[in-house]
Amino acid sequence: MVSFRVEDQIELREFLADDAESVLAAVSGNYDHLRAFMHWMTPDYSLGSAREFIAQTQADRAERKGLGLGIFRGRTLIGSIGFVSFDWSAMKTEIGYWISQDEQGKGIISSACRTLIDFAINELKMNRIEIRCSAENVRSAAIPKRLGFQLEGVLRQAEYRNGRLHDFEIYGLLASEWRGLIENSKL
Repeated sequence: MVSFRVEDQIELREFLADDAESVLAAVSGNYDHLRAFMHWMTPDYSLGSAREFIAQTQADRAERKGLGLGIFRGRTLIGSIGFVSFDWSAMKTEIGYWISQDEQGKGIISSACRTLIDFAINELKMNRIEIRCSAENVRSAAIPKRLGFQLEGVLRQAEYRNGRLHDFEIYGLLASEWRGLIENSKL
C-alpha cells in the first residue's frame, strides 16, 4: 500500500474498501464547498458512489493509470489527492486534489503536493507534472503558483461545472525546474 506521512497528523494513503463511509461523510459534509468545481459532486452522491470511486482508484493503481490517495488527519478523511493519470511514454502526470472547507489555508495541500512531486520525479521518473483548475478557483490555483509551476495556458469554456462552462488553467512543472527550486532552496 502506498502511503506518505506529510505532517505529524497528516497522512496520504491509498483508499481501502472500508473507507467508503468516510468518503461519503467527507464529500457530503462539503457538498456546497465542492460542487462549484468538482464535476463528480452531484446531489445524488451516495455510499454506492463512494464505493465506485474507491474501486476505480484501486483499478487505476493496479493498471498503473493513476494513484488516488486519501488525506487523513489521524483516522478522519479530510480530502483527496493523487495522480489523475499517468502518461508513461511522455513521462508525465497530473495532480488533482480537494480538501474539506474547514481544513483550507493550513498548508496541507501544498505539503501533500510537494510530497507527490518528489515521489513522481524521484521514484516514478516523471519529467512533467500538470495541475489543472478552474480559472475561478483562486485558492486551488495558488497551489501550483506557490510550488513553482508555470501557467502554460487557459482552455476557454473547457469544463462543465455546477451548471455552466468554466475556463480551465493549466500549470506545468518540469523535473529540471523542480530540482533547480530544491537546490536553490526556493520551496
